[in-house]
Amino acid sequence: MDYVEAATQLGTAIAESGELVEYRASETAVLADEKAQQLLSEFKDLQGKMVMASRDEMDKEGLEKIRDILLGKQEELNTYEVTKRYFDSRKGFETMMKNINSIIELYVSGGQEEGSCGGDCGGCSGCH
Repeated sequence: MDYVEAATQLGTAIAESGELVEYRASETAVLADEKAQQLLSEFKDLQGKMVMASRDEMDKEGLEKIRDILLGKQEELNTYEVTKRYFDSRKGFETMMKNINSIIELYVSGGQEEGSCGGDCGGCSGCH
């Protein structure tokens, strides 16, 4: 099998994976849910306020107040079922992609696991 065929098979497997199917479904649900959209919009606005407050060198008390409100909004996002499902599924998909990339990197790098020294202890600070 050549690399184009292998990449095509990998792409098909990713597209059909439960992780991607769930991520896309949760993304569609977020886009269709008014409350989810409102929470995300409010969170982005608060993030912008935090950045602007930092740039404007707002006093510590003001920054802490915005941070607390931002953390509260993050908690709302993490507990509202529609956005929670979206964040969880996105994390699952990202984890799957990291695993795939790690496997590919393992073979591209000559079969050595990440962090492996390859057996030459010349500049080694000790085995892990």
